[in-house]
Amino acid sequence: MGKPGLRHDHVDALVVGSGMAGAVATRVLAEAGLKVVCLEQGSWTVREQYPHYSPDWDWRRATDWSTAVNTRRWKQDYPVDTLDEQTLMWNGVGGSTVVYTAVWLRFRPSDFRKGTEHGFQPDWPFTYEDLEPWYEKNDRHCGVSGLLGDPAMPPRGPYQTRPPGLGPLARKAATGFDALGWHWWPTTSAIIGEPYDGRLPCNHCGNCQNGCPRGSLNDVSFTIWPKALAAGAELRTNARVERLETDEAGRATGAVYVDRMTKTRHFQSADVIVVACNGIGTPRLLLNSSSGRFPQGLANSNDMVGRHLMHHGLAMVEAWTDQPLESHKGPHSIAILSEEFAETDPARGFINGFTMQAVRANGAAYQAVGSHSGNVAPWGPDHHAWFRRHFGHVFGVFLMGDDLPLAENRVTLSDTLTDEDGIPAPKIAYRLHPNDRAMMDFAIERAKDLARAVDAFDIKVNDYRVPGKGYAPPAWHLLGTCRMGSDPGDSVTNQWGQTWEVPNLYIMDGSLLPTGAAINPTSTIGAVALRSATHLRDNFMEARTTTKTPGS
Repeated sequence: MGKPGLRHDHVDALVVGSGMAGAVATRVLAEAGLKVVCLEQGSWTVREQYPHYSPDWDWRRATDWSTAVNTRRWKQDYPVDTLDEQTLMWNGVGGSTVVYTAVWLRFRPSDFRKGTEHGFQPDWPFTYEDLEPWYEKNDRHCGVSGLLGDPAMPPRGPYQTRPPGLGPLARKAATGFDALGWHWWPTTSAIIGEPYDGRLPCNHCGNCQNGCPRGSLNDVSFTIWPKALAAGAELRTNARVERLETDEAGRATGAVYVDRMTKTRHFQSADVIVVACNGIGTPRLLLNSSSGRFPQGLANSNDMVGRHLMHHGLAMVEAWTDQPLESHKGPHSIAILSEEFAETDPARGFINGFTMQAVRANGAAYQAVGSHSGNVAPWGPDHHAWFRRHFGHVFGVFLMGDDLPLAENRVTLSDTLTDEDGIPAPKIAYRLHPNDRAMMDFAIERAKDLARAVDAFDIKVNDYRVPGKGYAPPAWHLLGTCRMGSDPGDSVTNQWGQTWEVPNLYIMDGSLLPTGAAINPTSTIGAVALRSATHLRDNFMEARTTTKTPGS
């Protein structure tokens, strides 16, 4: 552990992490006139860096621009010690909104009351109805496209733009859902289909997973950060936080960080600290901040920090049809969605539910080497005939299940790996509960039903089982490891993200979520952060002086 070095002028609030939640928190507090500094271990992504401008863009998605941190291995990244999953994240301004697909769904009302429904997950400390106005406000900040009237969800306010367009892929998948009598609806996304807030609409390049240099996709480095900086916030890039410090009273005093460019240590003090480093980075930081007063890590006397990691149960089924689908064009994961199986039905043999998302494929190179399901084009005399029949004729059915928050699924500190500054890396233990395995096996069969309903001539399954490892999924969603609740005995924070043990330390990211639902979480992470940051803003004088975290 390094000693604090260069000390900076004291600030009102310090935010660690510049992704979805960190950007929201910084903007809200800065617009209130508070002096706010945000520390980000990565840097800005400049336009020329995007693979869109390279002829080998499809290859770069799997290599130096991979969303898998252990594959990409940029200097601003940190390694993850795991054999149980493939951790996906982005360390830079905007966090993982730089390279995600911007599926922008809301949790269902039942997702907030699973403890009442069946008891294998906790109830949230607030309801869908409490969060609904914050969903609306966050949507306006980010720019969301969609179609009103989805019968599977409660009524909502207007979208900011129309959808980017369904195309032949979505229409083909819809015929299958209709033939089976299953729900479907155009997928809500934070990809704009019309100009909005000075941003260009989607041009259907099909390269969302490499980011969006146009700003059509809600990358918060485009949508939130310019407004936070205009309000007076300071964003320090290449600032890797090593630990948080506390005083004799147990209050957080600031952060020790390493300037990655000069390799010098700095100390930034603040009245209130907000940690927004995602469901792996946040517990890693708290565990690395152990002290005599907090020997198990900061805010962790109940041993809850790092536990209840959720990634979702995942599987992919791909279907090839004789009809050309232009599946390499358009926003990658934005077509249509089915919530036919989203709620618990005990007759299926498991609790909770899953969603089915019709998604596109990547480019020609990616499809030739196996696409999402390992359907590799043959090399040799049959290659061109195979490729003509398969390329642009595929749609994926991405299956996402609500995995149970198991205490043994957790983030700890590695005994063997560190980042380039010597800070211990996170170590991941993750497995799928038998309930969730039964759910995903059921989901795969339903996706096969859909493929047969559209007369697919080729069907392939990726259940993310790895030989010798078992289930080892791509871990896009990093949730639950510092969950909020109403009881200090089984949660890390109260409903506002305020830690029970350190009253001026707040958490605002996916680690707060007590349940993961069966859909992409970024919309919910942003709405929760906006709700929490606004509460902190309105109660800032109390937060900066109190010595006791109030109940929820």
